[in-house]
Amino acid sequence: MSSLNVIRLPLISALALALAACDGSGGSGTPIPDVACAETGPYACRTGTTEPLYTFQWALNYKDSYFQDYPSVFGGGLDLNVEPVHRQGIKGQGVRVMVVDSGVDLHTEDLAPNADPSLSWNLVTDMPDPYPTEPATTQGPHGTVVAGIIAAAQNGKGVMGIAPLAKIGGVNYLESDEDDPGAWAASLGGATWSSGADIFNASLGMGAAFAVPYDSDEDTYTPVIRAMKKLRDGKGAVFLKAAGNDFDSRICGLSIGYYDCSNPSNDQMGPREPNAITVAAINALGEASSYSSAGSVIWVSGMGGEYGEGGTYGEVGIGDYSGPTLFSTDLRGCAVGYSSKTAETPFLRGESHHNGVLDNRDCDYTYMNGTSAATPTIAGVAALMLSANPDLSWRDVRDILRMSARKVDAGYVSASPHRLGLFPYGARMDLATNKLSTHLGGKDDIRPGSTAVPIDLGWQKNGAGHEHSNWYGFGVPDAARAVELAREYKRDPQLSRLQDVKIPQFETVKVWYQGDDYLEDYYEEYPGKQGVTDAQSMAFPYQRVTLLGTLQSPAQVVDSFQVRLTGKDVCLGAVGIAVRSPAGTVSLLKLPNDAFRAGETVEFADYAVNSVAFYGEEAQGEWQIYLMAANPDLPLEFAVKLPDGNYKPWFSQSCFGAKPHPAKYFLETEARIIAQ
Repeated sequence: MSSLNVIRLPLISALALALAACDGSGGSGTPIPDVACAETGPYACRTGTTEPLYTFQWALNYKDSYFQDYPSVFGGGLDLNVEPVHRQGIKGQGVRVMVVDSGVDLHTEDLAPNADPSLSWNLVTDMPDPYPTEPATTQGPHGTVVAGIIAAAQNGKGVMGIAPLAKIGGVNYLESDEDDPGAWAASLGGATWSSGADIFNASLGMGAAFAVPYDSDEDTYTPVIRAMKKLRDGKGAVFLKAAGNDFDSRICGLSIGYYDCSNPSNDQMGPREPNAITVAAINALGEASSYSSAGSVIWVSGMGGEYGEGGTYGEVGIGDYSGPTLFSTDLRGCAVGYSSKTAETPFLRGESHHNGVLDNRDCDYTYMNGTSAATPTIAGVAALMLSANPDLSWRDVRDILRMSARKVDAGYVSASPHRLGLFPYGARMDLATNKLSTHLGGKDDIRPGSTAVPIDLGWQKNGAGHEHSNWYGFGVPDAARAVELAREYKRDPQLSRLQDVKIPQFETVKVWYQGDDYLEDYYEEYPGKQGVTDAQSMAFPYQRVTLLGTLQSPAQVVDSFQVRLTGKDVCLGAVGIAVRSPAGTVSLLKLPNDAFRAGETVEFADYAVNSVAFYGEEAQGEWQIYLMAANPDLPLEFAVKLPDGNYKPWFSQSCFGAKPHPAKYFLETEARIIAQ
């Protein structure tokens, strides 16, 4: 644990079905029906146009954004469609949101009106003020930015949060002892000060190149996440989790990133659990943010933007990944925070003028990108939903986010990150050479004996009619539709699902080995597995696709599908996993030649991956689990990112050091269906 790095990162009504089926592409979406204003005071039922920096908040109002005049970094995108909700006076009233992060400056002019000290704690000082104890570090301002995206007040100052009347609290978990599981439990509802939260925002995560155990005796994170389902009087707290920012990592090689080699499933802080809503990021062009981690655990996407390094406000494109970010609150003053006198742009230095007025004179506002920024945009939408209907369960919130989501970037697998279009995002990977080809792959490549596999399958419609993508999840939620669905659940409480999902024990699908002593060692370590009838002695099938095993399911409805691996002298970085459902849906749960290849990981226990792509399908029948194994014996040149942002070149001669892969090995494959 000490070697891991925490980073900041069922029937439904006809009305609900109609809303879920609407095409949500475009800017602001369709307004919800007129209702009486639910708000009083000077800002009653008014949008964020009352706030001086609102013009830069493209995630809340896309069509009127300041950035519309800069087509190189803006255009063709969309917003969260929150303004129809704000015009009805629904702004997060009655909802309490906990920011689990680096700490929060609750005394800023835009957070103080909504600050809730009873929902806050400082794990270093043992006081109810979560102001970071190390504000000058890179992560110090992080939580304050996150909090502002969710709940910056509507007060005629600065920015406005998506839920500007929600109560906000914070905890500086990132400053705590990461070896202490008690800090994680306390931060997620296990303490008096956190147990009253309705929503938890976790814009953080573990380093994605660690094959940590899942749902085993060594896993101290999963029990805490499952316990959150008991909060809110049994309705369950809503848990939003950032997917990660590793798509453009060079740990898979020195070339431009064509696929995410980090896999958000590797993060033990929640993405494999059903009640963790994993959030990816899109930019102001309506496409995946260049850094946004992708994988089969992604539920929805929020707004994260790009790097904002050019011009005054991030409006000038000066690189391949330029574009506006998310404007929010910062630590007070120019001495600490992301805004300072030495920052990149005039706005961040407090020097910019808008409408003839200094718009960030005291450096109290800033901007930030990342799935760390995207996740609180969805937390804000969830707060609007709970404000409209406080009786929604965690499952209701998750379902409504999916039902209200809009499909974006439909043909992304045919695009390329390279300006010359060398390889598409959906290219085939040759399992013998470990190289990409210019040809698009497809699910038909996932078959026994195939020597090339796709690195992405794009948007797929599953057997239940739901479209899912490893990049975008089920899409980008529409706040207006989500709130109307929340009201529909209020009018018809039978739509709500208060019962938990069904999580069975993992079932052994297959045991492969070479060398009787390896099998004996396995039985000695896991005495309960004595007499496994599926143990098969065979050479490990690198450089091709092999049917790893099958799982038979009775009649039930799928929530997610999980595969868990235990291996010795197996190159985990060469291993890819794909699953085909009885309905014919194929999901890529893990790609070969991922981050574990650079780490030369050859021994692992209870390492698991998960897919939500099968959500809603009838599970009955045979599920096929495929191994997509690349070549572990080839050298790899890659780079490791340093704390200062620079990269250090590295070299691996093979997955097994300077040796070819050994003949002896052991691999156990387990699987299970989590059912609705």
